[in-house]
Amino acid sequence: MEKVLAVENISSLERLFSKEFSRVYFGAETCEQKIPSEVDVKKAIAFCKENNAGFSLMTCFCTDFGLEKLQKLFPLLSEKDELITNDFGVLNEASKYNFKLVVGRLLNRQFRDPRISSFKGKFPEEMINHLSLSQASSPGFRVLLKGFNVSRVEFDNCLQGIGTSLKGTCFSGSIYSPIVFVAATRMCLLANSSKLSSFKKVGIFPCSKECLGKSFRLDSKDFSKQLLLIGNGLFFENKKLPSQKELEQKGIDRVVTNTSLMQSE
Repeated sequence: MEKVLAVENISSLERLFSKEFSRVYFGAETCEQKIPSEVDVKKAIAFCKENNAGFSLMTCFCTDFGLEKLQKLFPLLSEKDELITNDFGVLNEASKYNFKLVVGRLLNRQFRDPRISSFKGKFPEEMINHLSLSQASSPGFRVLLKGFNVSRVEFDNCLQGIGTSLKGTCFSGSIYSPIVFVAATRMCLLANSSKLSSFKKVGIFPCSKECLGKSFRLDSKDFSKQLLLIGNGLFFENKKLPSQKELEQKGIDRVVTNTSLMQSE
């Protein structure tokens, strides 16, 4: 089972990398404001070469603003590198290059609401099985990805389990642990959060990266798990991974460690 470290910046890479990881995911997954600079991507690639680790550029869902930033980074990647894409527009643009393409967990839609785990025993098993599937279960989706020469599809470790199997397909699978994605928005709840004058104001404000070094734990009687507000994304923690045998039976051969999301900058 391949072990991968996911980080958003150079300081996290230098602090958290160890020899147990054979690859690094570098970049922002949910926010185009945090797309790394050309200088930082070059530094990350050099770090990976020095430590004999593979390099993958993590990308987010984008507007034209974000896509223009990414287009400057694509030429930095070699044929051996990967691009993790979470946006069909980015996938379309990236397919013009020779690096390997991976469909990220945000683009492979799953039923991620942690409340679904409480349905077991209360609803028919067929319903629970359906809610454990992902978009990668769809034959049409697989044909679409094959047309883009996608080599890998990624999953979240949802509480109800993973019902999709990639075994026998042309795709390999990855699973993220322990931080599970729930949802994200362009209306960042942390924008202007450090200004008293913006108290109770909600909207899309100019980004000053106030999210860096901040995360919030949200409690609710409706959720068995604490929700984690990290930047413009909502997550929860699930430390219980399926066994290696169970993962291999699903065609999953890579575990992506993303604890850096909870690390301070």
